[in-house]
Amino acid sequence: MHDSFYWSNKVENFLFKGFSVHSNRGLIGICFIIFGMAFMFEYLRYIQTIHKQRELKLRVKQLKLLCPTESATLLQRTITDPTNPLNITLFDRAMLFGTEVSLWLILQNLGYFIMLSVMMYDGWFLVAAVLGGGLGYFVFGQSFMRINIQNCQLMRSAFCTQICGELAKIQTGNPQNVQQYDLI
Repeated sequence: MHDSFYWSNKVENFLFKGFSVHSNRGLIGICFIIFGMAFMFEYLRYIQTIHKQRELKLRVKQLKLLCPTESATLLQRTITDPTNPLNITLFDRAMLFGTEVSLWLILQNLGYFIMLSVMMYDGWFLVAAVLGGGLGYFVFGQSFMRINIQNCQLMRSAFCTQICGELAKIQTGNPQNVQQYDLI
């Protein structure tokens, strides 16, 4: 076991006891595995962000039903089941939660495997992990930004409708029962 980074094609006990490599071909194979794990980590983070956005959209719909605006009263007439207006079943909730937990577990374990690979202190492993994560972020980074901007717009549309409605009462000169909100 080394205490600092080294550059060698001899790898002893890679992640598991007995998994050793003593050739260039084996080192390149392990580097591709680490590269793939780092790229997959970024891809799974992207999938997790998409999943969280789906859940946020659902929560925004629920919030709009709880605090209806004038335009939402027209939509309430189309609701078939008033106890479950969005028709969310227990199975749907279990799938949302199960997917969230599964993604979290996979991401945590994959991250630990990448960390343990780099902690072998082989310089080639560090390069493979950095390149894989960098390429993954290059491929999925713009999508992260787009989804985060959409999430901010969803949050703004959900919460600002009530605040803007209150501000309209202030501007029209009807100050009765108007609450002030700080947007911090």
